[in-house]
Formats: sequence, structure tokens, C-alpha cells
Amino acid sequence: MDRKSITALVLIAVIILLLPSYQQLINGDQPDISRAKRDSAQTILRDSVTKAEKKPVQITKSLPVKKEITLAEKNEPEKSISVQEASEGKTFKIQSDKINVVLSNKNGASLKQFILTKFAMNDSLKVNMIDPTIHNGIYLAFQNNQGEYINTGEYMFSTDKTPGTVFLDKNDSYRIEFSLLISGDIVKKTYTFYGNSYHFDVAVSFSNPEKMLLNRQYEFGWKNGLPSTESYKSDDNNYNQVYVYMGDELENYSISDPGKGEAVTLSGKADWTAVRTKYFLGSISNINGSSDAVYYSGEGIQRKDYVQRLYDFGFDLQVQNNTADTMRIYLGPLDIHELEQYKNNLETLIMNNGWYERVFRFFSLLVLKILELLNMIIPNYGVVIIVFSILIKLLVYPLTRKSYTSMKEMQRINPLIAELKEKYKGDPQRLNKETMKLYKEHGVNPLGGCLPTLIQMPLLISLFIVFRSTIQLRGAMFIPGWVTDLSRPDTLFMLPFSLPMYGNEFNLLPILMAVTMIFQSKMTMQDPKQKAMVYLMPVFMLLLFNRFPSGLNLYYTLFNLLTIIQQKFINTGTAAPVTVPDKKKKPKRKK
Repeated sequence: MDRKSITALVLIAVIILLLPSYQQLINGDQPDISRAKRDSAQTILRDSVTKAEKKPVQITKSLPVKKEITLAEKNEPEKSISVQEASEGKTFKIQSDKINVVLSNKNGASLKQFILTKFAMNDSLKVNMIDPTIHNGIYLAFQNNQGEYINTGEYMFSTDKTPGTVFLDKNDSYRIEFSLLISGDIVKKTYTFYGNSYHFDVAVSFSNPEKMLLNRQYEFGWKNGLPSTESYKSDDNNYNQVYVYMGDELENYSISDPGKGEAVTLSGKADWTAVRTKYFLGSISNINGSSDAVYYSGEGIQRKDYVQRLYDFGFDLQVQNNTADTMRIYLGPLDIHELEQYKNNLETLIMNNGWYERVFRFFSLLVLKILELLNMIIPNYGVVIIVFSILIKLLVYPLTRKSYTSMKEMQRINPLIAELKEKYKGDPQRLNKETMKLYKEHGVNPLGGCLPTLIQMPLLISLFIVFRSTIQLRGAMFIPGWVTDLSRPDTLFMLPFSLPMYGNEFNLLPILMAVTMIFQSKMTMQDPKQKAMVYLMPVFMLLLFNRFPSGLNLYYTLFNLLTIIQQKFINTGTAAPVTVPDKKKKPKRKK
């Protein structure tokens, strides 16, 4: 990779990676709001937000903002409702090849655990989509005809099922019904789990919706988002956003500062609403409920070195014909093959975080497909990256050779160009004319060294996106004891101190990448004045890439090595520079 290519990549990387820091710089620091200062009712979705507190929100699609139902304050005096709860707590375990679920009749018949058995955390524990420290999970609430707000999460539901463990095979399903008696009427939540899926269904029904619900309306959603699953939590939270798919378009919502974000209600029929982190997704799809609005809000909690984002989102529903409304909840990996099965455009969330991922998404999906095809033959993704690097070098070799050849031709006639500059330094128009004439005489295109590099840029940026954010590389081992996860840095040991920009992790691959860049730069450097760049640029890239995934650093290290070999091959047989005779030197006299 020549110096111009490196400079272009660095500029793109700086823009992409430092944009959040720049936004924080221009927006200023926000007050630190600790978890302890949160409202005691914060674990209840939108409890603490009244109609009077909310401000109008402008929607880019010009969709009308739906007015929320005014909710009764939680600290109001006695309620007239009577609730008959279960007499004892019950716990149910549902296990399959993909999930390990613990479900309780407490807290509104809630999930206590939702473990993804095929995905591990950095501490070797399995990924759990339910985190008791943030109290995330399903939310069901409504206002009755007397104006009293009822959050079902406050009560213990009843069920006739016997507690125990159920193992689901590929084609099995398990159904469990919970009910709660409120002033003589019943609200039911029925869960259905499937043996070969990361999703489950929740059916909600009311025995007497006219009496139980104000305007037959209620809310069903998810509270407090998803827990972070990665060791580099700041990077994981950079992907943490809420999405709504409505009218064949994708809306997104995020908060970056500590404090509560503004609550938003979108009018219209939405296919689904979801929250994602870097590698995992929680979504709610409306299967058969009558909904004309979705809502979402968020809060940022200041942690030691990042802002943790907790989002609430869901549907405003209206009971029709006293039938059950069914919601499909997906808690699983952001895997394109898993999401494509639902045929509701959930896969649009893959490599769609930020404008640059959207711009290069087509190329990124193509690169991902090639890597997966190679992995079907080669089971080790590290070896796949090596093979892929060689294939890419072979593919772009004609462009690279043309680029280097053009650069060498430009360097060869540099003495002639310097002579023209000296000869016509007082006549810019004549200088341009003679320079173009010189290019034509020697068959040199001044843009020949840049255009091939620009053509390769979509591929290079797509590789950056794929190696940095796709779940296929998460947990993929290359070399035991060294590169154990291609989605994380190849940390050999932790330094007893932290260096600015570098951190305290000693990672070998970024150092190898920087060393190969030095050798590569030395091969292409012609101007002695730029000698400092031979070392400054690799050091900068080392600092920038030190915490990047090892798969990305492995690819660029191999790319540099292959480029060095390629340059040596191209340089063989290159014509020598054109020499210009020294006019000041007098010719020797003949004796």
C-alpha cells in the first residue's frame, strides 16, 4: 500500500472513529446522573413521564405524534382496584440447543434468564440477555376506566403448570399460560417457546376489555434495553440504539449523554421495533395486534469510561373483538441468516450502524458472503482471512500494478519536470502546456497512480466494516493461546500502567502491522524530506488500531506483507530515471 493509500485510509478512519469524540467535544460535558438518582419507578416503562412533562417531537417523516394516555401518578392514594395474586412463586426452565430460559410467575410473569448457549462472554460465561442489575424485560401496562394506572409487573401471576425443566428438540414447542385477576376480570399472558429459535411468542388477552381498559388500549413493550456483552464496553455501546421499521423505512433513535432522552411516539403501523448492541438484538414484532403507534425513550447512565444506554420501546395496542394479541420477541445474535428467516426486514440492521456502513453495505455483505463460503471449506476463520488476503491481492493486482507503474513513470521523468519548472517558472501557462506535452510524449498519466487506489477504497472500507462488526468472527479462534477471538484484540498481557491513546493492553498484531508499514513505506519513499512519515504514520496507525479486532489487524498485516512482495516484483526491471545533463558543466576538450 503506497503512502497516498495509507493517508486516505487514515483520514477515513479518523473521521469514522473520532466522530463521537468530536460530537462530545462540541456539545460539552453533561451532568453525571447516577443510577441511585433514578426515579424509584424507572424500572416501570414511562411511569414517571406524564403528559405534562413531555414536549412535542418533530418526526422526520412528517408523521403525526400520537398523544399519550394520561397516566395516574404512582404515589396517588389508595386504588379502588383489587388484585388477586398467586399464593406462591413458581419457576420454569426451558432449554434447547440455542437457549436456556428461566421464567417466573413473579413480577408480571417475567423472564429471569435468557442465555444464548452458543455465545460466550469475555469471562467464559454464556451471554445472558436478561440482566438483573438493569431490570430489563417485558412490560405490560394499561389504564382502567377509573383512570387508575396498572403495571402488571408489580404483581405475581397464577398458573396451573407445575414448576420444572423442559427440554425442547428442534421441532418442539412449549406453551405456558399466566393469569392475573383484577377486580373480577382476567388478564392473561401466554408464552410459547420453540426448540430451534431465538424467538418466543407472547399472547396477551383481557376477559373484559371494555371494563378493564380505557378506550380498550394498553401498552406492550420492553424496558431498559440490553446488557453489554463485550469487554470493550464503550465500543459495544457505540452500536446501542433503538430502531423502528415502519412504512418500509428504518427509523433510529439514540442518546449519547448522561440523563433522560426525550420520549417519542410515532403514529402509524410498525412491523417491528428493536434495540441492538454491537452483536446482539432484542426486537418485538407485532404479529396480529391492532396497533397504530410505537413509542421509545432512553436514559444514559454515566459509567467509569462510557455512557450506558438503557432504552424503553414497544407498541400502543387496542383490543379488537376480544381476541388475543400476539407479539414475537427475538433475543439473539445479529446474524443475517437468523434474521432473514422472519421475512420482515430485521436483517436490515446488519452493518447498518452509521452512514458509512449504509453507504458500503452492499460491498460489505458481498465480502461477508465470500468469507462464509471459504469457512465452509476452511473451518478456521484466521486461515480464511489469510486465504482471503491472498485472493484480494490477486484480484486487485492489475489495478495495483498499474498504480505502481504510473508512480514509477512519474518518478522517472521527475528530473525533466524539475527542468521545466526551472525554465518556465515565470510563465505558469507555458509550464502547464509543456508539462502536459511531456506527459504525452512519455505516455504518463498523472492520475494513473491515484485512480486504481480510489477504485479499491470501497473494498478496503467494506473489509474494515466486516471485520469490526460481524458476529461471524465473534469468538472465532485463530491460534490457541494467542488469537483466541478474532473479534477482540490479541492481548498477550496487561501493562501495569496506561499510555495515552494506547491504553494498557499489549497487543502483538498491531505492532506487526506497524512494522510492515515501515518496511513498505521505505520502499516507496522518494523524497528525503518525508523521511519522518516513514515512522510517524505507522506509529499513528498502531495507536489507532491497538484496540481494534485482531481479525482486522491480521488482515492488514498480511495485506502489507503481500504488498511488499508485490512491490519488489513490480520494481524488478523498472526503467531507470531520466537523467538531465548538467548544462553548467563544461565539456572536456579533445587532446
